[in-house]
Amino acid sequence: MDGTQAIQIRSLLLEAADAIDRANAIVSTLDSEDRALLATPLDEISSALHFELLQKLYLRYPGLAEEGEGWDGTMV
Repeated sequence: MDGTQAIQIRSLLLEAADAIDRANAIVSTLDSEDRALLATPLDEISSALHFELLQKLYLRYPGLAEEGEGWDGTMV
């Protein structure tokens, strides 16, 4: 994986995180039975995305976490 690919992956993962957040907002308005069905799996997906996928990406490319969207793909 090069810096350009890391930027693309990060962008897609952050889009997915935003979509999960929007889904969680809707789930929070559901009745308790439906909320119970969906809330935990969404939380697990969100945790995996942030604390496994993005964390590994940032460990491999620390500048990506520090610079955000403006990062040029070079290693620090």
